[in-house]
Amino acid sequence: MSSARQDSGALYRLGSWCARHPKKVFALWFLVVVAAGVCALTSGGVYRQYSELPGTDTQRTVDVLRKDFPQLSGPVANLVFEARTGVRLDDPAVADQVRGALSAVAALPRVAFVENPFGGIGGERSERAAVAHVFFKGDLADIRLSDVDELRTATAPLAAAGVTTRMGGMVPGLLDQPENSYVEVLGVLVAIAILLLAFGSYLAAVLPVAITLPALAVAMAAVQVAAAYVEVNPTAPIMVAMLGLGAGIDYALFVVTRYREQLADGAPIDSAIAHAVATAGRSILYAGGTVALAISGVWLSGVRFIGVIGLAIAGAVLIMVVAALTLLPAALSVIGARIDRYRLPRIRPAVSSAWWLRWGRHVNRRAVPYAIGGVAALLLLAAPVVGLRFSVISDSTEPLRSESRQAYEVMAREFGPGTATVFLVAANAPQGEIDRVSTELGPALKGTAGVATVEGPLRGGSTAVFRVVPTGAPTDASTAELVHRLRSDAIAGVRDRNPDAEIFLGGDVTSMMDMADVIRARMPLVVSVVVGVALILLMVMFRSIVVPLKAAMMNLLSIGASYGVVVAVFQWGWGLPLVGLDQPTPIIFFVPLFMFAVVFGLSMDYEVFLLSRIKEAYDSSGDPDESVVAGVASTGRLITSAALIMVCVFLSFVPQPNSTVKMMALALAVAVAVDATIVRLVLVPALMKLFGHRNWWPGAGPGHQAAKVTGQGQETPTRA
Repeated sequence: MSSARQDSGALYRLGSWCARHPKKVFALWFLVVVAAGVCALTSGGVYRQYSELPGTDTQRTVDVLRKDFPQLSGPVANLVFEARTGVRLDDPAVADQVRGALSAVAALPRVAFVENPFGGIGGERSERAAVAHVFFKGDLADIRLSDVDELRTATAPLAAAGVTTRMGGMVPGLLDQPENSYVEVLGVLVAIAILLLAFGSYLAAVLPVAITLPALAVAMAAVQVAAAYVEVNPTAPIMVAMLGLGAGIDYALFVVTRYREQLADGAPIDSAIAHAVATAGRSILYAGGTVALAISGVWLSGVRFIGVIGLAIAGAVLIMVVAALTLLPAALSVIGARIDRYRLPRIRPAVSSAWWLRWGRHVNRRAVPYAIGGVAALLLLAAPVVGLRFSVISDSTEPLRSESRQAYEVMAREFGPGTATVFLVAANAPQGEIDRVSTELGPALKGTAGVATVEGPLRGGSTAVFRVVPTGAPTDASTAELVHRLRSDAIAGVRDRNPDAEIFLGGDVTSMMDMADVIRARMPLVVSVVVGVALILLMVMFRSIVVPLKAAMMNLLSIGASYGVVVAVFQWGWGLPLVGLDQPTPIIFFVPLFMFAVVFGLSMDYEVFLLSRIKEAYDSSGDPDESVVAGVASTGRLITSAALIMVCVFLSFVPQPNSTVKMMALALAVAVAVDATIVRLVLVPALMKLFGHRNWWPGAGPGHQAAKVTGQGQETPTRA
């Protein structure tokens, strides 16, 4: 596309209008930010970890229980009582106090049933500890923060009796709200420092951050409001903040860079702004659109809460694109030429650009060894993926300082790790057959390897319920194997002999295992759609087939490298204390899916920005080698600075206590670092050199430059 066509385009007109009417743009954004904030404060909802999966065994178990045992069909919280030094729970006076607290819990309006290890039904007890499972009325969507507060109030008097009460299980996990952390502020400050080094100007460094923050406020408010109407996982606002902040600063950075180049070439301020929006803005539109579509692809996972997180992140990225194309041009028109006035002493960006020019020529001359070495490095980083093991979210994977982890440790020490993983087996059959079914089912469950205890049956109407405790912890591979073994062998055998019976196994942990199975089955579809959409967008943008295919392959290598590092750190335990965990943990089941969508989208950001510059240079000169060098020289500093900002922003979220957030933050930081170094500045230039004119097939060939550099209205080479 020629400069004349760009300047006459919609983006040029948008940039020009925003530059000429900054007050209107500021007023509109101010109203949007205020309205979003008011809505969030007055109509915002509560984040919750919940998702129904109709048709799964877990959901069928709940459906059967609702008929005759509705008190056992609701969400569960674990109340763990631990006697302090010098106190024993078998002391009659202490036992009476705990019994009284459990009676107070049972009397709460939202509680359906309480297991009472002190003379009632169910639960576990020793002289040092006791566990009571509290079943709530309704389903997971009905849980509120007040439910947990009421549990704490009812058990608070036990502290005076020398008994510590801790809470764990599904219910407190559902309502585990994201923590406010000032570490993220450090990430922003580091981003400003990087921008200072990149631009050498205080205004140029602060402006991208200043533009991103109001846009991020709108995105966060929108997620808060959405939580009042749909299920929004507590991970969603953290992911929105992480991706929104990084993408927003990056997009603003690219526009500011183009604007400064235009000023240096002597363009008037309004024209420089309009041209920056028309050129960098086009790349931002494609990059942001690719990121948004890629992340939205997780909706195809079949798990609603994952799809909602993906849509929330996609919406945040699009808001950042709008801010970069409207709010930023208005701010640039106010600042004008002063953007370079307040400079940092001894910082010379021009020297850095010269270094990248030399680097581009260096890779150009040694394309083959750099291509081989780059691929080998990525494959080495990806090697640990062969040991990747999926797991469920569990109290056992939380940091040791968390209450839920401490509750789990007491349960595991006193009663075995499987105590936190109780399965319910519900059997429903005609009245004349339920006795025979339950008689057969009990021994079949007890005789299955990996089962610690079986309690029951509880009988009610045409339903019988068994409580099964495994020997392994929730995240153990043996526990997942036990679920499949019980369903396919013990339960299936009884069902085959009693064809009129409905027998299902469910529970909190099995619900996540079922989600993992659904995600595993849908993963090929998600990958195909995300990669396919990205390929189409790149083909439309560059009018080439070779470039998009190479981009997809490079992105997949980046994703593999990030997977490998996550496995090495979290699963193998390499450097685990650096991320704030005390023990290795398997990878949470939906993290790889999110990593793929997010990393693939983000990788396209740098791909688009680099290839856009290479394509501009190629359209001007027709020289495939020099166009690659020119592209690297003009974007090397920019991509490196943008990547460093993203890495710092992502790493600032690693201290968050949520292990899922830790995994995502580290994975994204590694992926961006690898993508902006090994891939964009080594592999891509080397491969572009090796493919030469064929990069732009079928849109260009060896004679392509003749039409580009001759005749009236010829294109002016873009300043590198």
